[in-house]
Amino acid sequence: MISRVCRQIGGGLMQGLRRFDWGDFTALLVSAVAAALAPLQVFLFAYVFLGPIHYLTEMAWLRKKEFYFREGLVSPRIYLILAVATASLVLLQLGVHRDISFWIIAPLLLLSLSVWLRNRYVLAAVMLAGLAAAFVVKPWVYFVAVITPTLVHVFFFTWIFMISGALRKQTAGYAKWVNPALVVLLPLALLGLNMHYAQPGSFWLRSEAVSFAGLHGNLSKHLHHTMQMNETLLGDRAVAAVLRVFAFAYLFHYLNWFAKTELLQWHKISARTWTTIGCLYAAAIGIYMWNVRVGFIVVNFMGMMHVLLEFPLNWHTLRFVTGRMRGVRGETKPARVEATV
Repeated sequence: MISRVCRQIGGGLMQGLRRFDWGDFTALLVSAVAAALAPLQVFLFAYVFLGPIHYLTEMAWLRKKEFYFREGLVSPRIYLILAVATASLVLLQLGVHRDISFWIIAPLLLLSLSVWLRNRYVLAAVMLAGLAAAFVVKPWVYFVAVITPTLVHVFFFTWIFMISGALRKQTAGYAKWVNPALVVLLPLALLGLNMHYAQPGSFWLRSEAVSFAGLHGNLSKHLHHTMQMNETLLGDRAVAAVLRVFAFAYLFHYLNWFAKTELLQWHKISARTWTTIGCLYAAAIGIYMWNVRVGFIVVNFMGMMHVLLEFPLNWHTLRFVTGRMRGVRGETKPARVEATV
């Protein structure tokens, strides 16, 4: 009797271990350790060298899925054209003294919401509420224009995808919640970490200055610290903490994508597609190594494109997760594939 119970427990444990997502677990540990050891270098390396290949492969994958916009107000092709125009305008507004990113990104974000909220009157009400908030609640503008394409995309939606995948697993037990929990706990640990870092080289400082210094500096300011763009950058504990979280979030976001071999089926991608992706990737890296500022513009455009094209997928997944948490079983079919992203 006792031996039978032990065999059942052991069998259940082994089954749980086999179904456990070891790829994500490894990616989480690697991302956390790397971010703790060299936050600035890891963040920039991930963004510049891993980012473009992630953007290109995901956009190619989303194209095959018609960008999950079959249920939207316009056709997937029109949505693609609008995404290209929006990403272009985001870059062009860099030359304008006034930041108008909110007014560029918010319309496409609202349009993508139509895959979830199909009632035009409800969409109109959401639009009016967003406009009212833009004039009354200033942090709302900053959140939509700056935080949504960055931290919300790489951290929150990656976590939501993991939650949706865990909700679909019927036999993995409590083990399926380990990785989603670590996504929350590891950044908290990185925030409180007290580390001493060597002075970053001029290449890393120059790359930070032309890329995310404004965003990182703004977040550091909210922690009542001033970001110094010199060798003492990582000497400030608050600044180092912000960079650690960004390094972890971005690196894991990319590694999480590459680990989805079952979903993406890399072996089924045509040689022509791989050649196109390889040429574009080599060009992006080559431009960055030639001129850091121009390279950042190119990579930023690619990153913005993949964020905008993923909006419908994000809404589908949120609809699925909120529906399951409310106990709703209907209308989850469109989210079946993206729940495992």
